[in-house]
This record gives sequence, structure tokens and C-alpha cells, in this order.
Amino acid sequence: MKKRKIKIEFSIKSTDELDKLSHEELLKYIKDLQKNIVQEKPKKHSDNSSIAPSSDINKKKKNQSLRKKSNNKPGGQPGRVAKTLRQSNKPDMITTIPFSIEHCEKCGSALRDTIEALKEKRQVLDIDLQQITAKISEYQSFSKICPACGYENHDNAFAKGVAPHISYGINIQALVSYLSVSHYLSYARIVQLVSNLFNVLLSEGTVDRILKRSATASQSELEKIKARLAISGLVGIDETGCKVNGNRHWNWVFQNSEDTLIVVNKSRATKVIDDTFEDGFVNACVVHDNYSSYSSLIARSEQLCLAHKLRDLNYAIECDNSKEMKNIKELLKEAMIDHKEEMTIQQRVILKQEYEKSFTYLLEQPTIEKSETHKQIKSLTKARDKIFTFLLHPNIPPDNNGSERAIRNVKVKLKVSGQFKTVQGAEDYAALRSIVDTSRKRGLNEFDSLRGVLYGDRVF
Repeated sequence: MKKRKIKIEFSIKSTDELDKLSHEELLKYIKDLQKNIVQEKPKKHSDNSSIAPSSDINKKKKNQSLRKKSNNKPGGQPGRVAKTLRQSNKPDMITTIPFSIEHCEKCGSALRDTIEALKEKRQVLDIDLQQITAKISEYQSFSKICPACGYENHDNAFAKGVAPHISYGINIQALVSYLSVSHYLSYARIVQLVSNLFNVLLSEGTVDRILKRSATASQSELEKIKARLAISGLVGIDETGCKVNGNRHWNWVFQNSEDTLIVVNKSRATKVIDDTFEDGFVNACVVHDNYSSYSSLIARSEQLCLAHKLRDLNYAIECDNSKEMKNIKELLKEAMIDHKEEMTIQQRVILKQEYEKSFTYLLEQPTIEKSETHKQIKSLTKARDKIFTFLLHPNIPPDNNGSERAIRNVKVKLKVSGQFKTVQGAEDYAALRSIVDTSRKRGLNEFDSLRGVLYGDRVF
């Protein structure tokens, strides 16, 4: 609820001063007092706004999750596939323990001529450190001098990636990219880890050059990701700020269940979307948080992120405690539950119409001008065509959590490194992170995908 306080400029009269006022003066004082009363709104935090959870300080309530409490018991749920360490049918090495008991421990009979039988197998899964070591491969080419003209014929058919003099191989390059992008390691830590485990001495400058080379090699796969997203039936979009040499830039993410594309740009405007996808998303339902950049979006349909909107409704409820906001919140939550039910297309169309009818009724209820409730009603009315799109298809989510998860990796990287030193470094990370995230979504080994990119193989 709102707290009431009086403006500092207004002078509060004492009891003695009030006793001396006439009836007219007292009425005027009360009117002035009402004019100078202002409403102190509750503080915003991650449960009632888009503020990041890391910014929350002294929240009053520990649990204000938007998720409805389930009746499931803690721990693994029925149907979950358990993952445990199991013995292998093809061990790499077998050590037989010699049978050393010569007489029966119970009766003392001789056991020397008795045939032994396998009683128990124990296995140890470990890493063979002798095999994990640096290896230098030398490639030799030859030449022949023509006996007729003296021309030296050089058969220079070196394999791809074999540079003049000496260079780092594909595995080292993929490992450096993997540690930096997937595990957020700094240049210094990568240098330390590679030195300690493999006795390979790198410099931080070498790490930077390897990442640039890997990002350049990934461009053809990134173009394929972009092309698939452009014709996809569903795309989620989000953006987050990042520091590049002290200046504000933006990381944009375009994603669905199979592909992720991360783009770095100075701008947060619609121009970034238009430059990345010139023809827009003519086949797609685009899920977003209704930021102004999406107002002129080219798309078949749009879905507003209801997770964002529910947090806004929470704030309006804290401010006004209005019945309208509570009813709209419950309506949206019920729609999200119904969305999970199995229905035909026609049933979904009817369900959407029913929810929109109830939604329209709630939006038309009277509100107090300039209140937080009035503000939310105006916002919802403006976006009413993007609220229940998700009900038309089971694959359209009512929130943009997929994009939030994709963009979170950039924030984790920034927490480790503080900032990107150059725009090129930020773009290299975005390119390689797109490869890693797309590999995860497709169930591929992300390290192998990075190796494939460097080899020039088709990865996706």
C-alpha cells in the first residue's frame, strides 16, 4: 500500500495555532493539507519490475515468485531419467587380482586344484594424464628441380590449418574458445590452465588472436542460423546493455528452440532488427517485452512477455491494492495454465476469444486518473492484440524466458571480465556464444562444434 507523507514545503501548525484559527481558516488549512499530501510508492525490485535480481536490497518479502506452488514433493519427479555412474562393458584395462587363499577359511580344505570363478568387478573411471599432453606434428614438403630448365617444382599441398613455420592446432584453438565462451574464463586464467594441464605456453595476446580466428571461422554457420531464424515460425527477441571500453553497447538476442543469434550494436533502436533481418519475420510470431524498439516490427504476429507484465501488475497492486489489477493478474495466470491443455486449433481460437472478452471488460472498468492502475490499464489497452496470441498454438510461449536465458550468458561474462576491451572482442564473443548456444539446443557437443567451425566443417 502507498504510504502518505507531507511535502517539506508545507508548514504544519501546532495544536495551539489550530485553536486560534477561525472556521474558514481551519477549512482552508485542511484543503491545503490535502493538496500537500503526496503518496510514497513502494520501492521497485525484481518481483514487481524489470530490475535485475542482483540489484535487490532489503526486500521485505523473501518469496514473491510469479510461479504457482505445485504439490510435487522435493527431489526427482516421476518420469525423470536418472543419471548415475555405471560400469562399462568394455573397460580399457583389466587388472586381475591373484587368488591367494590356499585353504578354505571355514573347514581348512585345500583349494589349489579348485577352479576359480569371477565373484566381483570394480571399476574406476579416471583420466589418463599421460595421454593428455602437447604433441607437435611436423609436415614436410619436397621439391624437385627440373633437369631441363632448372625450375624448382615445390609440392606445397599442406593441409588446411598448417601455417608456415609453427602454429597452434585446431584442438588448442577450440579449447581456448571453449574455455572463454562456455566457461567465461579470463585470458589470464586460460593461459594458466593450458600451461598447468598441457605444458603449452600461451600469451594473453595469443588467446585474443585465437578467439578472433575462431569467430571469423564461424561466420558461415552464423549466416545459416540467421537464415533459419528469418523463415522460422517463432522468434524471441531481447536486448541487454554491456560495456565496451567504458561505453554502453547492447547485446541483442534472436532465438527459438533450435537456434540462437547474438548481435552487438551501439544502438537499442529498431534499426538493429532491420539491419540484421532486412525482411523481418513474415512467418513468425515474435515474442518480446514490448520495448519501444519493437513498435514497428515486421512480423506475422506478436506476443507480449507476460512474465514482464505480471511483475508490473505486482507493482500496481502494491501501490493501489486495486481489484482491477488483481483480476487481470488472475486472468493472465489462468490463461497460462489453460495454454498447457491439449486442444484443437478451433478450440484454441474460441478460448482466445473468451479470454479477450473478459480482458476487454476488465480494461473498461473505471480507474483513478494518474494512479499506477490507470497507467497499467493504458499500457495493456495499447498492447491488447499481443496479450493472448500464445493461446493459438501450444509452441508459442506466454513469456520471453528463452531469450532471457540466452542473454543472461552475456551478463555472466561481464561479471567475470568487467567489460569488453574492444568492439571486436564483444562481437567475437557474441559470434562464438551463438555457436555454443545453438549446439546446446540441438543436443550437440559444443566443444566438437567449435572444432568443426575451425575445420570448416558443416556444424548445423
